[in-house]
Amino acid sequence: MMLLLVALLWLGAPPAEKHAFRGAWIATVVNLDWPSKPTLTPEQQRAELVVLLDSLRGMGLNAVLFQIRGEADAFYASKYEPWSYWLTGEQGRAPVPFWDPLTFAVEEAHKRGMELHAWMNPYRAHREVGKGYAWADSHPAKRHPEWVMKFTSGQTTYAMFDPGMPEVRDHIANVVADVLRRYDVDGIHFDDYFYPYNPKITTEDAASYRRHGQGRDIHDWRRASIDAMVAQVADTIRVLAPHVKFGLSPFGIRLNSDAGTRGTEAYHALYADAESWLKNGWVDYITPQLYWPRAFEIAPYGALASWWGRTAARYGRHLYVGMAPYRLSDTRNWSAAELGAQIRLNRSPEVGGQGEIYFRARNLTANQGRFADSLRTRHYARPALTPPMPWKAGLAPDPVEDLRTERPQATHVRLEWTPAAGAARYAIYRFEADRLPNDPTLPPDGQHLVGVTGEPRFDDTRGLVAGRSYIYLVTAVGRTGLESAARGSFRD
Repeated sequence: MMLLLVALLWLGAPPAEKHAFRGAWIATVVNLDWPSKPTLTPEQQRAELVVLLDSLRGMGLNAVLFQIRGEADAFYASKYEPWSYWLTGEQGRAPVPFWDPLTFAVEEAHKRGMELHAWMNPYRAHREVGKGYAWADSHPAKRHPEWVMKFTSGQTTYAMFDPGMPEVRDHIANVVADVLRRYDVDGIHFDDYFYPYNPKITTEDAASYRRHGQGRDIHDWRRASIDAMVAQVADTIRVLAPHVKFGLSPFGIRLNSDAGTRGTEAYHALYADAESWLKNGWVDYITPQLYWPRAFEIAPYGALASWWGRTAARYGRHLYVGMAPYRLSDTRNWSAAELGAQIRLNRSPEVGGQGEIYFRARNLTANQGRFADSLRTRHYARPALTPPMPWKAGLAPDPVEDLRTERPQATHVRLEWTPAAGAARYAIYRFEADRLPNDPTLPPDGQHLVGVTGEPRFDDTRGLVAGRSYIYLVTAVGRTGLESAARGSFRD
């Protein structure tokens, strides 16, 4: 069937990229992004999340990193940790009427053709001890006080679990395993809270060092403890859900010698050696938090992005740069143009990145500096699929069958097809009728990609006019990004 459609052309947009990870962190701790407050009803919380996902999808994003564990608590029905205070207003109290936010978030993200990565903080137990709320009896810090280290900064005392304890690593791995067994997540994501930023650790882990240090230098032992946790979680994912992606977002400077910087070094201050995680193949993507402008001499964005890009490529993994739209509200007055220049740099041969993740969702939806508008109309004007990971387990899904099209209005074409086995989402392409590729069964390039969806239907309403004949092709996309053969309505 031939359809009357306008050519797919968005003037002023950059060249089409078929694959790019375009994500945003959705922070739940302190109700930063969602829900806006814990006193909302479940119905109101669901409505807020739908609006947020629609807004992010409308900007061209194709992934969210949904925080489900910020303080050893849970935004899902966990058998290991209590319900979050930030969801219900009382730690340990389930929602009434009952619902599971992670189940709902996964379903809603997938409907929109978006990946959902379950974002967890591995070690934080409480960001402000004695303030705001009390630990539930089921909180692991209350059940295992011997796991806990406390630090005081100014007027605030916070608690974190000791990374040097094998029992802590086992608990983290068990939490991950529980999520993998019961939820259809696309990824597991950890942020950068390993050993503390401020104040730095001194003797708080002395007991576990005596027990487990085995005479090693304490600094090397601390780094090895973080490495052991990352490796254990990676093994858990490979065994239980080998298609699920694993990513970490470390502080943006590993060592100053890497890129000629002069800032805090994660290797020494936080005991985080991200190159080790890449070298050993434990992570599938790395998201360094590059929250500095290009002209910042202490930590210039370009030099750091280039080092991370080269390093990820050396070990055959992806770089999704962590970017800072929250800086648009900073007193130093970042501009949307700075962020746009950083996106272009990420795509350059000097960096070779495969995408971006933005901190955080509400800083995008606020549209400060009209940055969200620039994503929608320029940087992400064309849709993109998340990058395939050929090293992950998985096969290409079956092709779609029985593609059906109708045009209820001159500016609206509706497509439907039979769901394909193994499909996580579907890619929709359109062509001028006389410009099909030589082999129309092969997945087309990004220039012709007009939509991505998680449902076996798609409504194309962008730029349709009568008088021009076009043809649609549809592919099924698997969990690791592999595409099926294309199927569609094309001329013999």
